[in-house]
Amino acid sequence: MLLNDFYTLSHHEAAPGTVKATLALRRDHKIFDGHFPGLPIVPGVCMMQIVRELMEVTTKKTLRIAEADNMKFLSVINPDQNKDVEASLTYTEEPGQWVVNATLFAGAVTFFKLKATLKIA
Repeated sequence: MLLNDFYTLSHHEAAPGTVKATLALRRDHKIFDGHFPGLPIVPGVCMMQIVRELMEVTTKKTLRIAEADNMKFLSVINPDQNKDVEASLTYTEEPGQWVVNATLFAGAVTFFKLKATLKIA
């Protein structure tokens, strides 16, 4: 949905139980026209979608967020200041689902943390 439109993957590295990725945000994307004019920030729902899509790329399955146990928005992602965002995910696989802990960050600044359960859609 957002992959290769709102952002692209500059780097994606997956190993059992972990994902590391670097995302390049498209500053000219229409989402930033309304969120917010003159002060663009990445909407929280987009951060959640990015985590879901990273897990879909990793698992090669269509997933849905079934539960979001813990979600923290710690700092805004402004594409003028942070064109590239890093993602670090750890997960455990259970039958038909993945329990994921995800962090979006740039350098020492953490933007978003999520603990969620993703299930096959």
